[in-house]
Amino acid sequence: EYMGEDVYTAQRESAQIPQDLLKKYILYARQYVKPQLTEVNKEKITNFFAHLRQESQTSGGIPVYHRHLEALIRMAEAHARMHLRDNVRDDDIDVAISVLLESFIQTQKVSVSKLIRRKFASYITVRDENTFLLLNLLNKLIKEKIQYRPVSYTHLTLPTIYSV
Repeated sequence: EYMGEDVYTAQRESAQIPQDLLKKYILYARQYVKPQLTEVNKEKITNFFAHLRQESQTSGGIPVYHRHLEALIRMAEAHARMHLRDNVRDDDIDVAISVLLESFIQTQKVSVSKLIRRKFASYITVRDENTFLLLNLLNKLIKEKIQYRPVSYTHLTLPTIYSV
């Protein structure tokens, strides 16, 4: 019997957060959590932005403006705030870069988007790693839920053994 749907339903039910707790979480994060960028993070963002801006100018695509940089910083801080962290970590920046880059690529002409996607492929791998981790977790949950039935040998006849 296939139990994948049962696993999905159980996982969805256990992942639900009561609305009043979610409201308290959001209010707490807004009021008390103010993530800060470190110098290392600023350098990583600056390098990415400069590379993206240069590539958009040379490839003839839609230009990259400073508002893209500001949006990138806000997304990284929001991701850190969502996890209740005081400092922005590399994974926060990676998620923000991935989201901005995917959005930017989708607004380009097809030929330009293929070129940019190829050149910035290393920045988009975050989603693939997360997908791989989620797939492993799902496989683990399915294996835990599957019940193995004992094999019945009553329908088999065993050969008679003669001793000499």
